Amino acid sequence: MKPIVDGLESDYGDRIVFERLNVDEPDGRVAAQTYRVRGHPTIVIVDSKGDVVWNRVGVIPTADLMAAIENAMGP
Repeated sequence: MKPIVDGLESDYGDRIVFERLNVDEPDGRVAAQTYRVRGHPTIVIVDSKGDVVWNRVGVIPTADLMAAIENAMGP
């Protein structure tokens, strides 16, 4: 997933924030509990209000992830 996310960050990084967290580190453990992460990799899209608008576990096709990002950003 790293190459996919890196590419999406290159495309969307000026409009949204990308965070990569490791559950072996304190911030990652907190996020995993907050967002109920149950597997690796997990992608969570959170809107500007802090609400989860999309959450998937596993390898996600780039087109699906792009669609989720576009949908979350709105018009």
